[in-house]
Amino acid sequence: MDHNPRVIELAQLPRAVRRMSDVDEAQALAADRLASRARRALRLASVDGAAGELLRQEAQALGIVVLDGIPNAQEVAPRLLVADDETLKRLGAVLESRGERTLGFAIRSALTSYHRSGFAIPFADGERMDLAETRVMGILNLTPDSFSDGGALPDVDAAVKAAGRMAEEGADLIDVGGESTRPGAEPVPEEDEIRRVVPVIEAIRRELGVRLSIDTMKARVAKAAIEAGADMVNDVSALADPGMIRMLRDTRVPVVVMHLRGTPRSMQQDTTYVDLMSSVVGFLRKTVDKAVSAGIPDDKILVDPGIGFGKSGAGNLQILRELPTLRTVGRPILVGASRKSFIGAVLDLPVHERLEGGLAVAAIAAWQGAHVIRTHDVAATRRALKMVDAIRST
Repeated sequence: MDHNPRVIELAQLPRAVRRMSDVDEAQALAADRLASRARRALRLASVDGAAGELLRQEAQALGIVVLDGIPNAQEVAPRLLVADDETLKRLGAVLESRGERTLGFAIRSALTSYHRSGFAIPFADGERMDLAETRVMGILNLTPDSFSDGGALPDVDAAVKAAGRMAEEGADLIDVGGESTRPGAEPVPEEDEIRRVVPVIEAIRRELGVRLSIDTMKARVAKAAIEAGADMVNDVSALADPGMIRMLRDTRVPVVVMHLRGTPRSMQQDTTYVDLMSSVVGFLRKTVDKAVSAGIPDDKILVDPGIGFGKSGAGNLQILRELPTLRTVGRPILVGASRKSFIGAVLDLPVHERLEGGLAVAAIAAWQGAHVIRTHDVAATRRALKMVDAIRST
């Protein structure tokens, strides 16, 4: 007798059961209940001694596994909690009732954010771009020194034609940049950046219906681009310019904020982290909180882990492998890894031969929960993501 055994991941069990014609609805509901008890790990980067002792007592009473990290000189240490979601939420509520309100709330809000869904990008004109399907952001570099295509678009006509091709190939957004952010790049004066991007944005807006993003770290450049027709800001500095938040609040456009340690010029000098993913999540959460506190609507913010920005090759791969942890921030996720050096290092290929590697990264990122993929290769990426979305939704 051939029993034909197979292993089904617990999270996939309910959907898998519903695809079986020889299993009834009652069994499918039972599978739902099993999957809802899937265990999850939740890391707390810093817990002091008194709170840590209370955390351990209450966690053990609930049957939660607690792993203690190495304390620092102030006796503050990370804690790793392993349990199902409902038990972790109960722990948060108990801690709040026992006086550890900040710690308890942190646990409950992290889980709430992790399960947040139904995202869209709300533009200033009132239209919304639904993110139920993975969106493609095409890259339009107007710089002479970008790592992949610097100098490829010498004038406005060439840039508009390139944007038109990307729109025809399925780009949902086109990201227009006038300053290179490759490792070691020198800053570009504001006026030069404005002179590069504004005529192109104006021309694209006249001739094409595609949504436009301005890739800049400068509030003045972003404002000029929005006045020219840009719909969104992609800020790799995560609102470092003091005027950026005010400008975003006034114009009501959405923004992408990215994790970056240092500047493009210095970011690759130190790529060592105590815990990379905690650094990324913590930085992005604080940036989102800062923006919301200053009056930026919560639903107008997307987050980007900054692949290739202040990370080692191994760090970039880790981000892709552990991308779902970014859901803890509770915002849509953008991933931009197209043609980057870590792909070249894995495949031992020059920049213009990294298409297959980029598609693999895009597919993995989308499967892991990315909502927007930023890419040089729009047509191929659009096809790959359509396939990923089909597998995920069937």
